[in-house]
Amino acid sequence: MAAGERVFVALEGIDGAGKSSTATAVADRLRLRGRTVRLVRHNAAEPDDPFVAEYLDGLRALQQMSLRGPYFRLGDPHWVLIRASYYALVDRCVITPALERGHVVVADGWFHKFVARIAAGGVRARGDFDRPEQILPLFAPVRRPDRVFLLDTPVTTAAARRMADVNPGELGPQHAGTSTPETAFVTYQSAVRGHLLSMAVPGRWHVVRTALRDVDGIAAEVCADLEALREAG
Repeated sequence: MAAGERVFVALEGIDGAGKSSTATAVADRLRLRGRTVRLVRHNAAEPDDPFVAEYLDGLRALQQMSLRGPYFRLGDPHWVLIRASYYALVDRCVITPALERGHVVVADGWFHKFVARIAAGGVRARGDFDRPEQILPLFAPVRRPDRVFLLDTPVTTAAARRMADVNPGELGPQHAGTSTPETAFVTYQSAVRGHLLSMAVPGRWHVVRTALRDVDGIAAEVCADLEALREAG
């Protein structure tokens, strides 16, 4: 990628797949190549406008409040639409301005994992969804990345990383109270992984197999793919 060539890259994967560390490594590699990079944490995006920053904080607080209670009572449609609203605002006020400046935007997750989690049984209330195709149209106004990299990490590996700091949303409400946290995590995240893989084919994502690989090697594969795309035109 030449300097000033703007591109939006998203790393996806189940909880514990290594998205955060890989996104940081990818951003570092691109900067060493002379690129200006905006690293966007999907749950901690930082807009330049103070009002928008405060508004985003309010949306995050609303989502966290929901997770502290029996959020399944809210139903899938509400949960999906409020998350779509959040991503639409991050798109408009964080990602779009960065791209207009000619930056490379590297997102530590975008909305796809959320879609997969809902399809895997994220809420299970009246009017819920069970396939990504039912949910994705609700994200139609939100920008799609130029390239999505799916970090396909073994679920047991992800579980070992997350058990010390797991949150209820990572266990799936239909499993969280009926089995041990590790079993609930593996069961739920296996379903999430299946839905992510189902989106990878039509979306033409690059699936990165991460088993027995370090972060630097994974980041190198991501950057090599981006370079190949640039050369292909």
